[in-house]
Amino acid sequence: MATPTPPGLLAPPVDTNAEARAAYESGETAYRLGRFEDAAVSFERAYELSGLSDILYNIGLAHLRWYDVDVDIKHLRRAKVVFQNYVIEIQKNPDLGDLDEAESLIAQIDEKIAADGGAAEPPQQDPQPAPVVEGPDPGKKLRLGGGISMGLGGALIVGGVVSGVLFGLRGQGLEDDLNAEYDARNEMGCVENDPRPDCEAIFARISDFRSRGQASNNLAIGLGASLGAIGLIGVAVGAVLFVKGNKKTKAWQQGQVSVAPMWSPSGAGLSVSGRF
Repeated sequence: MATPTPPGLLAPPVDTNAEARAAYESGETAYRLGRFEDAAVSFERAYELSGLSDILYNIGLAHLRWYDVDVDIKHLRRAKVVFQNYVIEIQKNPDLGDLDEAESLIAQIDEKIAADGGAAEPPQQDPQPAPVVEGPDPGKKLRLGGGISMGLGGALIVGGVVSGVLFGLRGQGLEDDLNAEYDARNEMGCVENDPRPDCEAIFARISDFRSRGQASNNLAIGLGASLGAIGLIGVAVGAVLFVKGNKKTKAWQQGQVSVAPMWSPSGAGLSVSGRF
């Protein structure tokens, strides 16, 4: 069965990496001229520069045809590893290529390996892509700060409500005491500057209860409102920080790259999905 020629790449966008494009075109020319070693080297260079998964197909074909002119089983093994990675990429993105064709080529390579005296390797299990974690989560501190701010803000709001209630109750108690003194003054017929000791004592207590009651009312309103306002600001700021932290974390997670092991010209490497 004749080995198919490498397919043409999709038209790259205007900002195509010129060096990658030149390497790819050099590989295509070398392949058509039967210089499969040069084709493999050029396609591998184009892949390293672009990360374009389509080129894996061409790399595998170049190594497979290289074996036809240089009967060395290492070319078959390299072709098989590259096609296996190509299969992984197709499974992630079915529009990338023909899965049946790629698997058929792997089966043909196994037959050639067996015919050449080498043991056919067992089918490679699809590796689970592992996330490449680059640095700490950038949103973690923002979420933590937002959570703390919202917690403190909530506590201040509760404190403001409790303070208002307590000072309000205290003010109500003082008002009851003040009304009792008014009743005693009226019963005794006390007037301002009354020289009688009992009347002087009543007027002293009235003045004290008025002063303390006013202070309690002011604290109930002022302290409660102040703590509540500060608490609301804390909750609002905390919510903003928490949302920003979540956005940064999501962006960071989406920016992680899934990788799978593959053969590369320099040895073990990574298969990376991407486009020019």
